[in-house]
Amino acid sequence: MQTETNKQHTSINFELYKFFYHSAHDLNFSKAANTLHVTQSAVSQAIKSLETQLGVNLFFRQGRNIKLTFEGEVLYKHIEKAYNFIRSAENAIHSIKSLDEGTIFIGASDTITRYYLIPKIKMFHALYPKVRISISNRPSPKSVERLKNGEIDIAVINTNPKCSYEGLSVSPFSSIENLFICSGFRKDIYSRTHTLKELTQYPIICLEENSTTRRVLNAYYADHKLELEPAFEFGSLDVILESVKADMGIGFVTQNIAELALKKESVCRIPVVESIPAITVSVLTNTSKPLSLAAQKFLDLLIAKHD
Repeated sequence: MQTETNKQHTSINFELYKFFYHSAHDLNFSKAANTLHVTQSAVSQAIKSLETQLGVNLFFRQGRNIKLTFEGEVLYKHIEKAYNFIRSAENAIHSIKSLDEGTIFIGASDTITRYYLIPKIKMFHALYPKVRISISNRPSPKSVERLKNGEIDIAVINTNPKCSYEGLSVSPFSSIENLFICSGFRKDIYSRTHTLKELTQYPIICLEENSTTRRVLNAYYADHKLELEPAFEFGSLDVILESVKADMGIGFVTQNIAELALKKESVCRIPVVESIPAITVSVLTNTSKPLSLAAQKFLDLLIAKHD
């Protein structure tokens, strides 16, 4: 039997949640009213009606400002996510009409954007010059989080084989080779093959913890029963490369970052006995979020070589 509470909740007008979203987003009933093109009184009445039907207070006053209650914070987290999905669905419908407008939202790291996406974006822009592409440069784990929240259409990331990407479609795109490098002046290091344990005697320079590349490096050490203790941690592979050139230590970088420096011999590759795991670059989409026609076209362009 349906409870009275359930009956009450199923009768809520979903229009009230739109009033709540804008009020919670701006924490200002007047701004919400302007956005919705209604009176402030209409906003206040809508919030009061929603609070009555839910049986909780959603806002409280603090001086001249309004704040969310604990219950309001919980509701807003859910409504914000739902609102993003609804907006995404609306954008998808509008984009079906024509590729003369629209925006594709992509999440990718600086390195992936630089070495993998720029050529594809150039090709896509030549085909559909009126479609805008917005790239959010974040570490791969952050791009995955934003994709799950419906904030972006596509994520191009370094996939971690030990991570689950539940609810996401994963298409392999390319592979990145990792390597240890040292300054070109350190012939004593690069002239012979080392074990991973032997490398621990040198200062290690690597990415910060919040990157897939770092997680792969951590797992690589752990798999060989060693503990990684970096001397320097940076947020950019380019900075690591410059640090190695300055002979600050041994760097763990991707092949594409070090390629030019290796050719100029300003850095040198260090042969290592233990096989260094490569990283797969993949294109991810949210299976529960419909792609616009423009986003689908860009996705098709990205993974065309894998068809």
